[in-house]
Amino acid sequence: MMWKKTLVSLLLFSSATMAKSEKHSVSAPALDALKQQWTQAYQQAQQTLVAEREQFLQLEALLKNAEKQGKLSDRVLALAKRLISDDYPLKPDADWLIFKTLVASERFTPEQLEHEVAQFAAQYPLIAKRNRLAQLPYTHYYQAQKLPELIAYSQAVPPETMDNMCRVFAAKFQLLAEKTALNPEAEQAGSPANASPEMAELLTAFDTFWQGKIAQQNEKLGEAEASYWRKNAFLPLECGGIEAYWRDQGLKTAAKIQQKALYLFQLGAKPALVSLNENSQDPELNGWLSALEKLLAEPKNLQHFVQNQPLTEVNRRIIEKAFPAFVRTLAEQMDNPNFSVYQGWAEKWGLSEETQKAWKMAFISRVFDNLDPAFQLWRDEQLLALKADQLTERRLRTAIFQQTPLKPWLDNLTPQAKEKAEWRYWQAKADPKQRNVLLNALATERGFYPMLAAHALGKPYTLNLPSVVSLTPHQQAQFTPALERVRELRALKRFEAAKTAWIDLLQAVSFDEKIALTDYANGQSWVDLAVEGTIQAKAWDYVQLRLPNAYAQWFDLHLTDHNITKTFAMAIARQESAWNAQARSHANAQGLMQMLPSTAKQTADNQQLPFSERDLLDPFKNIMLGTAHLAELNEKYPNNRILIAAAYNAGAHRVKTWLERAGGRLAMDEFIVSIPFLETRGYVQNVLAYDYYYQILQEQPQKVMFSQEEASNY
Repeated sequence: MMWKKTLVSLLLFSSATMAKSEKHSVSAPALDALKQQWTQAYQQAQQTLVAEREQFLQLEALLKNAEKQGKLSDRVLALAKRLISDDYPLKPDADWLIFKTLVASERFTPEQLEHEVAQFAAQYPLIAKRNRLAQLPYTHYYQAQKLPELIAYSQAVPPETMDNMCRVFAAKFQLLAEKTALNPEAEQAGSPANASPEMAELLTAFDTFWQGKIAQQNEKLGEAEASYWRKNAFLPLECGGIEAYWRDQGLKTAAKIQQKALYLFQLGAKPALVSLNENSQDPELNGWLSALEKLLAEPKNLQHFVQNQPLTEVNRRIIEKAFPAFVRTLAEQMDNPNFSVYQGWAEKWGLSEETQKAWKMAFISRVFDNLDPAFQLWRDEQLLALKADQLTERRLRTAIFQQTPLKPWLDNLTPQAKEKAEWRYWQAKADPKQRNVLLNALATERGFYPMLAAHALGKPYTLNLPSVVSLTPHQQAQFTPALERVRELRALKRFEAAKTAWIDLLQAVSFDEKIALTDYANGQSWVDLAVEGTIQAKAWDYVQLRLPNAYAQWFDLHLTDHNITKTFAMAIARQESAWNAQARSHANAQGLMQMLPSTAKQTADNQQLPFSERDLLDPFKNIMLGTAHLAELNEKYPNNRILIAAAYNAGAHRVKTWLERAGGRLAMDEFIVSIPFLETRGYVQNVLAYDYYYQILQEQPQKVMFSQEEASNY
């Protein structure tokens, strides 16, 4: 079918015609004819697309049933292929479905599969890489017991999974065992020193693998192995034979078991650590493994471990690893916080100065706000010596909250930290002589603290937006297949797949093309993809692309009876979900405005609005409930977006605590910078900045950086 090519040709033709019309008069009948031609082509294309979409869905269902029943006949396969035309935007997805079903039906010999995988990867490299297709032939070679071929394949395509690593070891071991059986003098049972050189080399490699050393050197395998051990207790079955032989040769020593236990402890792999203990026959080793299990499960047992385990390198490394988790078990307001006992541990175990510094930082971070005067004095002495920006910045927030001198802590920052807009703002506030010079320089930049700088100077805050160049007709024709694939996936509500396809496209083009594609996405109302486009391009200054005018009609409608501005509500939604209507958080907040089902239900009850949890993924209903909740918070904190945003993010009960702590003595900037939660502090700053940016983008006649209520004391 030629519908896609027809539309592209018409696009190019109409662009040329319009360009020509700027120089020469084009008759109205000619333009009407062009319009009619466009309309007919568009209608035909839409009809074709609807039909092909239905055929794609039929293909999915057909192949799913065939795979489920294990009946992929030649007739079904031929029918599936006839259902998809080469011009359909999801042709790659259809080919992938067919390929997956063919593999599952076991129609290929291992050699055929290797060839088919290579062909598919050449045609669709991203799909192949994402699904690790190159790893598939391992299973088929192993199941067919074509061991030399498996080994040869592993040399061309290294294994990236635990299962495939074990298949390679099993293949090599089986071939060597068969070879040894033909020459009994080559090996004496129970005597690894007399094993053949090939077997000795293989056992050494397996030894390294068993202890986790290969994974620590191979990033791809390392990630796979770490994930495997966190979920499983035993090696894959394919490793059973070589593991038993390796053990029977006396190579599974207590020292190696300890090294393996250290590796599993570092991964937090409890099932595997328990299994290691259960399969050991050494009572002393079992006692040590039990202590390690207990320490992994309950980090507070570190003190007992430190006091009762011998001074060995393995134990030292375990203690180093366990200390941060142990510190998190300490009460923040513990009585008489004192690092000296942990300093004693560090000296006893001969820990490096770098590790001791890390321990000290972890301890200080945990009990930072402890009210004990002696601890606070020691803490401040240590902070000046440690020069750790994360802790110094926390101390700066404390000084701002306490309204004590900032200079010692500003001076303690590294040069990189001093360049942050936040600390340049506070440097200006702390230095009256340089105040205006520093604030004026800061106010020319983009961000929340430049806004604060402009506010402190009593002048308007402006944005210098870079220009955006749209896709040329040639670029649009070039990117049409990828863009139509994104469009079709979205039409089928395959939003995650559409996002993946979008990112694949963006990662293959230049910065300027990323910007043009992002502008195109905004024009198609793909607002979540537009935001993703600016992230992929790192186009932070392109605020007009980062902040699409999304769902404007719904905000206008739902805010009619609420004393909440459209720009503020949109800023909340942009910060919450980046305009992804299907977003879900780890806490189960959902949709554009990331409403928790419990909060949404309570708001719906209060406002007499309809509600069911599935409504939260519907943009109209999510905005209805989110703006209603903002209106409720506005009743609690009238015209104060700082407190409303903080409550929306962290809860009104926490805002109440922070206000009580401030006691009405903090200025606006002091209150914001001393919000204890990093997430909420950044959230408030971003929302206020986004609100003002939206006011600029929507050309609001009266722009408000901060209301009178916001600029008062807290």
